Amino acid sequence: VSDVRTNFTGDKGSAAENCCYCKDPTCEDFNWKCVESSNAWNLNPGETSALCDKAASCSCKTGDPFKTVTQYSDGEYVEETVGLYNECKCDFWSRLCKDTQVGEACDNAAAYCCGDYAFKFRNDSSIAVTYLTSPECYCDFYKYTENEFGHKLQSRANNAGKPFLNPCGRAIWPSSTEERKESLEAIYNATNGQNWRSNDGWRDETVDHCQWYGISCDDEGHVTGIDLRDNNLAGQFPVYTRNLTLEKDPFLNKHWEFSKYGLANLYELKTLDLAENKLTGTIEYRPLYNLLVLIHFDVSGNQLSGEVEALVAPLLNYADFSNNGFTSMSRFERYEVRSFQTLRYCDVSNNAVQGDATDILEMIPPNIEQFIASNNQIYGRLPASLNNLPMLRQFEMASNALSGILPGFTQSFATLQELDVSNQTTGFKGPIPVDVWRHLSLNILNLAGNRLTGTIPSLVGNLAVLKMLDLSNNLLKGSLPSELGLLGGGGEYTA
Repeated sequence: VSDVRTNFTGDKGSAAENCCYCKDPTCEDFNWKCVESSNAWNLNPGETSALCDKAASCSCKTGDPFKTVTQYSDGEYVEETVGLYNECKCDFWSRLCKDTQVGEACDNAAAYCCGDYAFKFRNDSSIAVTYLTSPECYCDFYKYTENEFGHKLQSRANNAGKPFLNPCGRAIWPSSTEERKESLEAIYNATNGQNWRSNDGWRDETVDHCQWYGISCDDEGHVTGIDLRDNNLAGQFPVYTRNLTLEKDPFLNKHWEFSKYGLANLYELKTLDLAENKLTGTIEYRPLYNLLVLIHFDVSGNQLSGEVEALVAPLLNYADFSNNGFTSMSRFERYEVRSFQTLRYCDVSNNAVQGDATDILEMIPPNIEQFIASNNQIYGRLPASLNNLPMLRQFEMASNALSGILPGFTQSFATLQELDVSNQTTGFKGPIPVDVWRHLSLNILNLAGNRLTGTIPSLVGNLAVLKMLDLSNNLLKGSLPSELGLLGGGGEYTA
């Protein structure tokens, strides 16, 4: 319990460092009560929420700024939340959901992570649910709680206890040719299109939008690909550009389906390449999660900042955030059930990402093939979960502040080709794990610049295809084994 308790973090840091956890018997220790009640079997409805919401509030700087708005029309009425999304409380509740698998915790996690929704009560006594910002985010929670422990997702923010209708597949919003063109034109306007290196066809009413520079379409005219790499795009990342006719209508303006213009409304988009441009600011990820078929996302080489959310779309396969100014990375979440299984490539190298390696990578997607996070400020120990990656081919986290014992990547024996965790400011310590020498497919092994001890074993001779080996600047001792001579010629070997 103590380990779970201290994992509940927010804007103010660990719950153990704030009012959520205290040993003074006169102190209201909501975090402890939260965990205890979550692990109990005889809970009254709402008991866990009441205790844990206090724990969440005292570990997050912000309270609950959202409100519920009721609108009446022809005897029917709608109750909807406004401003429900809360990043800190999303983090708190999603951890509690995963650690305890208590339904109420997951209900709250869905609300704070996925954002606003509405209940419509009709004259015929039926009830409809509208997911206003990210239906596919709710879909993931819906599938996760049902598949993992048989819980039916319920409302907590308003109409508490009412079940959610299945949200999956509701992000498909039919669009006309004109709306697709307007979405593309919104991207053009938001990213200084008149000064792009090439903007052939754009804003030309005589040219079909599928013929505009960098745009690919299917046979029905849906935009399936955008490739504007190295094209002098500048400005904010163009997730949404609001329909100006709706700006004065707060009800319409906040609904994702009425914000028809921008990347998040191109629902058939499969590949997005905006690399090597001058895009700035942060990325609003939740609307992008409605892009059900997006598999390739590349924003490398820009000037973007804020947080990296690697699981940016439900079926994402390739994500490149490298060479920007990102300062944090959200941890991989198992409740993101689809992208958690599909992600194969993730590159966040050459940023300023800070964070605990165990927290970020503990739930790394099991089918990941390439993970690259060199030249950041990630610290702490690598988690044991890295020993359970049967498809891993490349793992690079050079030039960070990692420490502890180097994992052996034991389930990657048949696949791992590149391993580079060199030049850590703190450094790995202890002997090189025996399992490292059993990766017969290794081409590159760079462990330089750590605090590794012991000797280089004769097992190094097993690495027959090794082209680069660097063990320099460690605390190794003894003589070089003669088995180094068994390595293929033409390589670079430094010890």
